[in-house]
Amino acid sequence: MARIQFAILGVAISLCGAPSWAQDFVNAYEVPYGVSLNVIANQLTHEKLNETLHHWDAYEAEQKRKKATAAAPPLAQTTGLGIAQLVGQLPKNQADAGRAAYRQAFGYHEQVIRKFGLPSGDLGVGLASAIAGAWMAYNNKPFPDEYYVPLVNQMRQRIRSNGAGLQSLSAAERTASYESLAVLGMMLASSQITWQRNPRAAGADDLRARMRAQGGETLTRMLQVPPDRVGIGASGVYSLADAGR
Repeated sequence: MARIQFAILGVAISLCGAPSWAQDFVNAYEVPYGVSLNVIANQLTHEKLNETLHHWDAYEAEQKRKKATAAAPPLAQTTGLGIAQLVGQLPKNQADAGRAAYRQAFGYHEQVIRKFGLPSGDLGVGLASAIAGAWMAYNNKPFPDEYYVPLVNQMRQRIRSNGAGLQSLSAAERTASYESLAVLGMMLASSQITWQRNPRAAGADDLRARMRAQGGETLTRMLQVPPDRVGIGASGVYSLADAGR
């Protein structure tokens, strides 16, 4: 875990023994190709977020000293600003479909986290959701429910250790970041659920290829390691390369 560097930035979804929210999702077959996750990824390259979340490991010793007194950033207010910014990056003829898909994904995300007793607007929750969804899409597996809250706690700890930088984010920046992360995680997770429910449907092979590519790209951008080296466990995310040492 120490060697993973969190750069910028799923929803913990499991169909086997899953809570009832797994029955509702954004149907990935119905999301137009133009409603691209690249739009969300581009939104998450916001310079300020990248600046404050990058190279945590390089300052690990200092962060540990500050951890006891560092405060978590305030909760983001879910005003719809982040979704509006995502929609604004789409071609005009795709804006309506994109808005509907993003809003639906965000609504499902908020239902999920309530079932885990987690607050809306928590950047640690948003980060964990994006990682979990990307892991699902890349590996084509449900995300174990029991690992989601530990992943959230790990993200919160990382944020607290860099709390001074995150405190400087404006309310609008926190909103845009949280909503984008939540939408990204839910849409990636829904791709895996859609495929698993009907792997022989028309377009299923294409969906599987797309979700693996998009999930892998997201994991690489967020964690700065190849996606096949990303492990998930009871303590959160870790590098499989480190685990073998």
